[in-house]
Amino acid sequence: MKKIAVVATEKEYAEFLKENVAKYMNRYADFIAYSVAEVEEIPVLEEDFVLISAFNIFQQTKKKISGHSEIIVLSLSLSKRQVEMLKDIPAGTRALLVNFDNRSSMYTITSMYDAGIRDLELYPYHGVGGFDRTIKVAITPNESHLVPEGMEKVYDIGESSVDMNSLYNIAEKLGVYDEFSAREANEARKEYYYLNSSIDKLLNEKESMTDKMNTLIRLMNEGIIIVDSVGRIYLANEKASELLKERSKVLLGFNIEEILPELDINSTKDKLIKTPSANLVAASVEIRSKEEIVGHIITLADFEEREERQHGMRSSLRETSHTARYHFEDILGESPVIRRAVGSAREIAGSDGAVMITGESGTGKEMFAQSIHNASSRRKYNFVAVNCAAIPENLLESEMFGYEEGSFTGARKGGRMGFFELAHRGTIFLDEIAELPLQLQSKLLRVLEEKRVMRVGSDRNIDIDVRIISATNRDLFVMVEKGEFREDLYYRLNVLPVFVPPLRERREDILLIFDALVRGMNGKIELSDAARDILLHASWRGNVRELRNVAEFLVSKRKSYIEAEDLPPMRSELRRSPEKRAEAARSTVIDKFLLNEGRDIEMYRTVLRVLSESMKRGERYGRRRLTEEINGEGDLYTEGEVRKALFKLSSYGFVRSPRGRGGSRITAEGAGLLDALEEFSRSGMLK
Repeated sequence: MKKIAVVATEKEYAEFLKENVAKYMNRYADFIAYSVAEVEEIPVLEEDFVLISAFNIFQQTKKKISGHSEIIVLSLSLSKRQVEMLKDIPAGTRALLVNFDNRSSMYTITSMYDAGIRDLELYPYHGVGGFDRTIKVAITPNESHLVPEGMEKVYDIGESSVDMNSLYNIAEKLGVYDEFSAREANEARKEYYYLNSSIDKLLNEKESMTDKMNTLIRLMNEGIIIVDSVGRIYLANEKASELLKERSKVLLGFNIEEILPELDINSTKDKLIKTPSANLVAASVEIRSKEEIVGHIITLADFEEREERQHGMRSSLRETSHTARYHFEDILGESPVIRRAVGSAREIAGSDGAVMITGESGTGKEMFAQSIHNASSRRKYNFVAVNCAAIPENLLESEMFGYEEGSFTGARKGGRMGFFELAHRGTIFLDEIAELPLQLQSKLLRVLEEKRVMRVGSDRNIDIDVRIISATNRDLFVMVEKGEFREDLYYRLNVLPVFVPPLRERREDILLIFDALVRGMNGKIELSDAARDILLHASWRGNVRELRNVAEFLVSKRKSYIEAEDLPPMRSELRRSPEKRAEAARSTVIDKFLLNEGRDIEMYRTVLRVLSESMKRGERYGRRRLTEEINGEGDLYTEGEVRKALFKLSSYGFVRSPRGRGGSRITAEGAGLLDALEEFSRSGMLK
């Protein structure tokens, strides 16, 4: 036979509960009564089942319960004998209902109400605190020691009995449900008053209410708990048990206040509940029978799981897909400069700081942005790419931050969420950030500082959690100096800088990338030496984007062997004679620089050459170090002259010289100017 332990705070009450159950079930199991103190003295409770009646007993004894033992929580109800005693109390009597705590007092009052005792005015009392001193009658279920002095009449109705639902539950656990229902259940019914006759009726069916309800809710993604009118848990699905396993491995029979003390079941507002392993969102809905509240349904959801489900829905609402396709492994190249750029981007991917990607047009800045997103903790969420130059200025604000219905002519019915809401928990990529109008720069700055957005036409702030990656092919620092870009926004965005080198600074990667592009287009091409030489030494002002166009052009020719004359017209100057190349370069420099700064052109060439060499080594020089490097090559310039040269070169966009100790760096335009000056020098045109 199975063995069942019955545990209570005091041995006397444990014996009382044991007799309640064993009276009808001793044919099916052996029962042993323990006090909490006795349990503490033994190594472990080895019985097959452990019956307890309160959460505090479970908390005190759970470490002593064997892993193979199953816990059953007993619920109590008024017996028919108790109900008959209560009927003798005169109608209209005002009485204290005295029990050991407020919840038990309320539970007893509810039981009396359900039993038809509705003509008494009952007030809960548990031995402490004040009460209406005009009340002179007390009713208590064997807790007379808590009755306050001055009562003229005390009705001690005795202990409540284990209810029928608990007996059916025990029979089901023992596997004797049918046999118990046919024999002992009828005897038990003669004594017990059923707290909930509808539940009792359901339990008389072969399949219990719990099984029926679990069939409906066990597959739900959310945890479901059903409680009665006093908060006792009648049902909990597997998801609820999983979410609350750290608080209690048993839910049925306990009061919801014991498991979720943070939750107000009478409130309709969602409640965030923190547990060691998850943040839970709990909500409560009333169950009504006619005009009475007979219970509540409580839903539990893992906050993180809910967010993951919602981020896909956000994309559906915008009718677009926002995913990042590229990873760092997709960035081709073995040159030191590209490897350093990839290494730097990998290092910052795990951070949540704002990333600023700079580089010429066509270098692959969005590929870097997608790779950073996919290497971050936000990779499960949306990657929202916004081209700040491609959206008309009059629509940019509503697209970025969303709008409410009727906020402007043509506004979509129901409004629309903006890119920032869409990117919640993920990444927003602001490409060509330099094209953002000053008015929107101010609003973007506020969003970054407050981590909230407000839709156009709304007065409600929406919390967001977004990582920002921005990109530009322009020198934002120069724009700041000219008042074209907000300085405070610049420093907000440029927390983690990444520079993507142009293709001409990684020429050893050109053919590697070209071959990969051709294979991706299902092409097979062999280049002549002359064609290879042209590709290797072209200026590639359009960078990888231009190289892709060349590859697509050549694949479309359906030729397996490519000569120099098969190449498309490119922005390369190698087909010109040296004299024509020098003349074209000279005219470009004259247009942009020489007309104004021709007197000190040799000094500018020297500064640019040293900066170019330092960039290849991955170094940046301040003015003092730069002066030392220049003079170390035999030139004699003062630090003041070098500072003046840097200022001039920076004002034309040839050099970037940030404030502080960042050091100066030659830009793509500066590299082009240096190429032209070197060409002039070789041709003898630079005097």
